[in-house]
Amino acid sequence: MAVALAVAGSGTALAQQAPAKAADKDADSPVQKVEIKAQAEEYDPRRDDTASKTVITNAEIMKYGDTNVFDVLKRAPGVTVIGNSIRMRGLGNYTQVLVNGERPPPGFSLDTLPPEQIERIEVVRAASAEFSMQAIAGTVNIVLKRVVAKTQRDLRANLSHADDQRDAILLGTLADRSGNLSWFVNGLAGRTLRDAPSGGSDDFTNPQGALTQQRDWWRRNRSNNAFLGLQPRLNWKLPDGDQLNANAFLQMGRSNGDGATHYHETTGRFGNPDYVDFTNQNVSRTRFFGGELNWIAKLGGGKLDAKLNITQGKVSNDSTSLSATTDNLIVLDRDSTSRSDYDTIGSTGKYTRTLFEGHALAAGWEINQQSTEDEVLRVEGIVGATPRIIPERFKPRVLRYAAFGQDEWNLTKDWSVYLGARWEAIRTDSEGTGLVETQSKSHVLGPVAQTLYKFPDKSGRQLRLALTRTYKAPSTQQLTARRYEAAENTRFNPDSSGNPNLRPELANGIDLTYEHFFSPSAVFSVGTSQRRIRDYIRTRLTQDDRGLWLNQPLNDGKATVRTLDVELKFPLKVLLKDGPNVDLRASVNKNWSRVETVPGPDNRLDQQVPLSANLGADYRADKQTFGASFVYRQGSPVRTSAEQTVRLFQRRDLDVYWLYKFNPGQQLRLSANNLLGENNYGYSRYEDVNGVSRQASLTPGSVKLGANLELKF
Repeated sequence: MAVALAVAGSGTALAQQAPAKAADKDADSPVQKVEIKAQAEEYDPRRDDTASKTVITNAEIMKYGDTNVFDVLKRAPGVTVIGNSIRMRGLGNYTQVLVNGERPPPGFSLDTLPPEQIERIEVVRAASAEFSMQAIAGTVNIVLKRVVAKTQRDLRANLSHADDQRDAILLGTLADRSGNLSWFVNGLAGRTLRDAPSGGSDDFTNPQGALTQQRDWWRRNRSNNAFLGLQPRLNWKLPDGDQLNANAFLQMGRSNGDGATHYHETTGRFGNPDYVDFTNQNVSRTRFFGGELNWIAKLGGGKLDAKLNITQGKVSNDSTSLSATTDNLIVLDRDSTSRSDYDTIGSTGKYTRTLFEGHALAAGWEINQQSTEDEVLRVEGIVGATPRIIPERFKPRVLRYAAFGQDEWNLTKDWSVYLGARWEAIRTDSEGTGLVETQSKSHVLGPVAQTLYKFPDKSGRQLRLALTRTYKAPSTQQLTARRYEAAENTRFNPDSSGNPNLRPELANGIDLTYEHFFSPSAVFSVGTSQRRIRDYIRTRLTQDDRGLWLNQPLNDGKATVRTLDVELKFPLKVLLKDGPNVDLRASVNKNWSRVETVPGPDNRLDQQVPLSANLGADYRADKQTFGASFVYRQGSPVRTSAEQTVRLFQRRDLDVYWLYKFNPGQQLRLSANNLLGENNYGYSRYEDVNGVSRQASLTPGSVKLGANLELKF
């Protein structure tokens, strides 16, 4: 971090001296300029930071004209994306996702975060004390743009189209500075349309092997979403190099949706009454506001970076659903009105200082309180009979607080060491209609040690080793006794409830990585890791005393995760001196895991993806750039319990883009995603003494075409 600040400061000084250098061309000026450029070129956070991380720059983020961060991350080495689940080591629930180093507030959606507002994405494989240690698989930190370097007036329009979706997004930026005051405003407006058909089948076979139930189904879900966003920021440079920053965000959205499901039964009946037609309509409105005050000051020979933030949000939802038997003989009407209020207040801080030669010491804190209040009014009953009126209220509160310390120092010019520790505590209180008030407390101490050794003589070869203790805390929903009822209660769509006695999962980890930077912008890396997890939380599927299926979490034994990662990235000119201006990249990630309390084979953790691979190439010319990316994800069965198995299906994604720069202020980007038209499949199997249930599904996929026009004024 200290090196990065030094380079940034040198760049600012160079910009301020530029007019003088144009007028005064003495011999000293060009020498000074060359030295400063060398410093900037020599520093690379991936190569030089002891705590390792991969940084995806804004230029890389913008290449393919993506409209959301999920499409960006599916091409990142070591990251797998399934829907809106971001996975490292093939694990979704164990991957920590942060925005500006902090957990997003409740209700915040990454869907509404346009790539244009992202400065960089940091993929951190081994934990560091500065971030929360809830990172068993790793951390993805999304850093938003904050610095105003020059006057900026941009307008960007993005259109995309596929068989099941249409998107239109308009973004703009205004930025300027006057003396010690700088400011910018990012604006966003968009509309998305979704029309997703799907189909599948359910069946049940008794212990004697006879098919007693079978049905085919068809479903269609449509939605019309509109949203607005505003992100203003002020930066004020105070005397002696201090800074005062204020930024805020506003998100507003409205969604209208409807859906229909029809079952065609060929064998047996699935309920009493046996509903075969389902329709629903839904209207939701969201509003979130957040503000942050940031003070950066020189204090006691070091630097203090302190933040105070607050977030408020409101979500309202009105829904109506009808369930009907054949020929509408019996119709069940369910209406629901819900209101949710979210309030978050918190503070984070970090103090850094160099006390001894070669040592960079840091200490900090984090405290955060989240309060949620849900009010739900349900009205349901058979049409023609007196309905039931069911009011519900649910109010959980979560308090998180943490303190950390870390030291990074250079033992020699080729060997650096990082030591840190972070203590975190979480308290969850919840109360609600018909619930016993519950309280849960937990705290974890997470030490971490990392070291980087560079082979002598600037060979570009280096070794990394990291030892970590990380954890995964139960979610608020997992800790509360509130029951969430499914519209149709089956083995594959059960009700769910929590467990106030859950303990955090703890993991001891080791990472070993070899890297070879064999030329500028070229790297070969191979790494392996292991995580030993205890107090593993799994979901148990049972039937209650009413015969309804219910999912509940419990701590159940141990699990082991192992990985092997290989990455290669280089310009083609490294091999062919006179070759075309092409950049090549490839990565392969192999993952293994085993849950001790679930019988094998295929008893992997968290529906882990066993293998993923990424290939890409980019060609750059004077006015145009084009490239392609191919992402492969291996499929396999996963045994989630002694009774239940799900299948992950193979998927191949081929994306291409073309960028043409008309002039420095105008450029057009065209893109095509999912050129192979891959469909999405699902399969689940449940077997007990009563027989075997199977469910299969198919959601059609299609090519998505996009156009992005960028204008600078």
